[in-house]
Amino acid sequence: MSGARPAESGEPKPGGGGRQPMLAAGAAVGLAVGLGLVLAVAAGRVEGARVAAATAEARMAAALWEHGREAGEADGGQAVRGLLGARATVGGATSGGAGAGAYGYEAGALEPAVWIAVAPRREGGRRGTVPATAAVIALAGVALVSGWAASRRRRPVRRRYPAGVALLSVGCIALTAITAGRWADRELRSLSAVTVAQGARAVELALAAGADPANAARVAHLPWARDASLAFPDTQWTMPAEVATALAESPTTASAAPPAPAVAPSPAVAAPPARVIEAGGISWHTARTGDIHLALLGYERTASPALPLAAAGAFAALLVALILHLVQLAARPRTLRRTLSAWGLLAPAAALILTFTLGPLLFSLWISLHEWRLIDPAPLFLGLDNYAALLSNPAWWSAIGNTALFTLHVPAAMALALALALLTQGSRRALRWARLALFLPGITSVAAIAVVWKWLLSDQYGLLNRALERSGLTSIPWLTSPDTALVSLMMIGIWMVVGYQMVVFQAGLAAIPRDWYDAARVDGAGPWQRFRHVTLPGLRHTLFFVLVTSVIGSFQVFGLVYVMTEGGPLGATDVAVYHIYREAWEFLRFGNAAAMSWLLFAVVFIATWLHFRFLDTRRAHA
Repeated sequence: MSGARPAESGEPKPGGGGRQPMLAAGAAVGLAVGLGLVLAVAAGRVEGARVAAATAEARMAAALWEHGREAGEADGGQAVRGLLGARATVGGATSGGAGAGAYGYEAGALEPAVWIAVAPRREGGRRGTVPATAAVIALAGVALVSGWAASRRRRPVRRRYPAGVALLSVGCIALTAITAGRWADRELRSLSAVTVAQGARAVELALAAGADPANAARVAHLPWARDASLAFPDTQWTMPAEVATALAESPTTASAAPPAPAVAPSPAVAAPPARVIEAGGISWHTARTGDIHLALLGYERTASPALPLAAAGAFAALLVALILHLVQLAARPRTLRRTLSAWGLLAPAAALILTFTLGPLLFSLWISLHEWRLIDPAPLFLGLDNYAALLSNPAWWSAIGNTALFTLHVPAAMALALALALLTQGSRRALRWARLALFLPGITSVAAIAVVWKWLLSDQYGLLNRALERSGLTSIPWLTSPDTALVSLMMIGIWMVVGYQMVVFQAGLAAIPRDWYDAARVDGAGPWQRFRHVTLPGLRHTLFFVLVTSVIGSFQVFGLVYVMTEGGPLGATDVAVYHIYREAWEFLRFGNAAAMSWLLFAVVFIATWLHFRFLDTRRAHA
């Protein structure tokens, strides 16, 4: 009898013992799940925009209901029906809170009187809620992979990775995501045009009910401006200045405004047409009624599905690739079991990394592509505009320059730390206490260190300046002069890190064999020659480690600047991380701050790569 195990032998086994057909079917299921996720993301973004548009129309209808009640209507619902027809339902205030809708208030009342519920628009019926073309592509891809999976039952097991099926699956996912994205973009643009046109129609209804132009314009709950004020864009209260300028320069704006209707239009009357204008590189949907202009930042910008679709597509491709990897291992049951066991053991750690490391990183990348604020319910998708703006931002590059200058203290700190490591070698009690004293700043709170040094270097009551004055010397503006502030922080930085670096160097010195020094002495080498030809080569990897970690740490300096100088004086100590902090938490421009963070990451990555490229030669010590 052969000693080879059938499951592990090199001979292919028909059917793979049932494992390969089962895993191949799992690949088809995984592809179906991934494609379903892509379609769900596209449909979900559109459905969310439809609900948001219906809510906006509900607010318009609630404002019209309030105007109607003030005008003496019995139920205030005539204008509501004129705007929304059968899509709106006026009910009691107790029925509100669920779905798209808005509360209506009686004049002077604090409690709502009615709840106006609005059904989202579905011009295409229920079929309009799903991208049909993308769904057909997805079904075709699943059918092809399912056919391949069925063929595994009649063919012998193959150990090769099914690259053709993998490419087919990835292509199907990409094509489905692109098609679904285009469908969503068309739906969102159409929805934006309808919403701004409905706003113009609500204004017409309010004018017909006798409201003055200003109150009528507020009914739409959209940015608005009148013809006469377009020439003064900086004085606009609701309309963005760049949009007002674009409207003023539009050739249709100067044409005669159509007169406002004398009576409220019937539900069959079409809403005023909307058009798209470019303002500041962003497309706005606008509509006009009388001399009143309304504007809406389209849902294709505020609810763009591009990034969610890309994330869903990447997840689907990864899922299928992993399952196909298991199909490849079906011919080796032991390897398959080990792989599944390893994945199971790694799953908890991977979940933690995904939740607390990779997830926040991806979220910050998402923020960097948007104009994102804490109080903004609909972040504006900007693409790479934040990054492009930073490339021409002198304040940001000044902060990067200050950070690079601060990094120059690293070689001085390393030289001092190495000297101290050589001087404090030994086991005598005095040397141990000296090492402890030098190491203490490395484990002390940065905030505490900064407070103490700020007190020592103060111009008014600092001990250091008082000592200089008592010695007959002139006091130095350590932290209040642009010429000395950054240098002062660099000296404090050296004092903070030199103890830690000294300990690391001492560990590296202990690893150098004593025989090397003995051989050097026999050859007649003096102290300098032994340091140059034995100590430095023996510390090569330690020096490289300390240099790389110190450079990365210096690029991340924040505590000293935040406590001692706050970026001053005159921006002399405005380093990168502190600049990012101010951009996010003082100016609330989180999109710019996230873009700065990723650019800083790129700078640190390049600096680290250069260190690896030119310093770590990895040659064996001779």
